[in-house]
Amino acid sequence: MGEVTERAEQPDVVIVGGGISGASAACRLVAGGLSVVLLEKQDAYRDLVRGEWLAPWGIREAQRLGVDDCFSAGGAWEIREWMTWDESVSDDEVEAVDMTRFIPGIGGPMSFPHHAVCDLMTEQAVAGGARIVMDAAKIAVTAGPRPVVTYQTAEGAHELRPRLVIGATGRGNTVGRQVGITMRNSMHHWGGGMMAEGLDGWPPDVQAMGTEGDVMFMVFPQGYGRARLYLNFPTVNKHRYRGPGGVERFLAAFRLDCLPDQGKAVTEASPAGPLSVWPSVSSVPEGPPLAEGVVLIGDEAGNADTVLGTGLSCALRDSRIVCEILLSTADWSPRAFDPYVEERSFRLDRLAFGASIISRLHVEFGPAALERRRRVRRLMARNFAAQVTGLLNMVAPEDVPEFGFSEFFAERLFRETA
Repeated sequence: MGEVTERAEQPDVVIVGGGISGASAACRLVAGGLSVVLLEKQDAYRDLVRGEWLAPWGIREAQRLGVDDCFSAGGAWEIREWMTWDESVSDDEVEAVDMTRFIPGIGGPMSFPHHAVCDLMTEQAVAGGARIVMDAAKIAVTAGPRPVVTYQTAEGAHELRPRLVIGATGRGNTVGRQVGITMRNSMHHWGGGMMAEGLDGWPPDVQAMGTEGDVMFMVFPQGYGRARLYLNFPTVNKHRYRGPGGVERFLAAFRLDCLPDQGKAVTEASPAGPLSVWPSVSSVPEGPPLAEGVVLIGDEAGNADTVLGTGLSCALRDSRIVCEILLSTADWSPRAFDPYVEERSFRLDRLAFGASIISRLHVEFGPAALERRRRVRRLMARNFAAQVTGLLNMVAPEDVPEFGFSEFFAERLFRETA
């Protein structure tokens, strides 16, 4: 890096990463009177196929952070029903789950354009006094009692010496790797996502999921004929939707026997953004997600499989807890974040357990997996308690009954013989 072109700025907090977790933290901290610099590597927010579904418990976190208006103004669309169309389910067995009933006063989950919400959050943070640096390149963080952050822009090299750095760079774990925080990674399957428009035949308030053949599909409407489409599929098929014709193959994958009319609406839709394909990796930190002068939040602090859909809700919970600590005490040493580390470890354990159940149930393929889904569905029909894992999509992990995270529960759910 070239010579630093200015005297080191000394804000209270530097946030590296301007996604939902980092931008929401910037909003809350400046509202609490702290000086904040937020560094974002993009020159402008754009569709990068990131999480765009927020559970009701995540909406409540957004309200506590004071950023809920950014979601509504950014185009958030309330989803009111959840349908499961699946090769294990006959047409007369498909039922709509009311998604507005889980947390009083909150309503159903939100589906929204991620980049638009980030734009509005950074505007709110700037209005509150934060300094936002877009197109920040070669960001480097050195932990310590007074951490150092260096980065480059078109104007040259810059240095910051804040009291604390918040790492919020997502699954790339950019800050975490620089300060020595390692992750234990695992992968169950691959996933892909794309925004589509022209889905006028899709019920606008209904999200859907299901499995047929060797794909597990998800559809999250965003209103006005637009929807975020996802597929999960075996690792052996990781190249299926790449290269020339990948978009066409992706849309054609929704031509399913279990989804006759709705699938036709998807296959006739048009791409409205890039198609992205990725390994669905779960990451668990091999220690606390912090170092001296550095705290990680969001996916950078560890995450469950994306099939669970709780990544953004977790990011907002992380942001809220860390901000509350910073605004309530002058002690910003690593030990001050013990409550955050403890709560997050408990939460991630539960989410990882729940994600493993959902992945095994819906993202494994073939005759044995099909029979497993049929048997589990019969079990859930007889015993409502067997549906407890599904609550993780709606309510906070601590509000899900404890028995749903026991090995006994998993063994009972997946026992291959009656």
